[in-house]
Amino acid sequence: MPWIKVIRESESEGELKETYAKMREVARAYAVMNPGEQPLDASPGPEAVWPPTLSSLNPKAMLYGRELMMEVMRGPSGLTPAQREMIAAVTSATTDCRY
Repeated sequence: MPWIKVIRESESEGELKETYAKMREVARAYAVMNPGEQPLDASPGPEAVWPPTLSSLNPKAMLYGRELMMEVMRGPSGLTPAQREMIAAVTSATTDCRY
């Protein structure tokens, strides 16, 4: 459960709702599919929060953070996306981070 206030996609309005929509466009631009168009903040369990949602009180930061992550993980690189995901998984496991 987050210790800070977050606004999930299903609760969003105005600029934040537009930002969630732009984040979908960013994912599509990098050919990252969202099966069944699930909410971008869908996560296991009712209290779990997807990392970008933690920035939901600052839509601009949330969008820029998503764009940066997509560029790092899916943009041009000497590493394949699978290799980058493997590095991220090992880093998360090593630092005891569930993401």
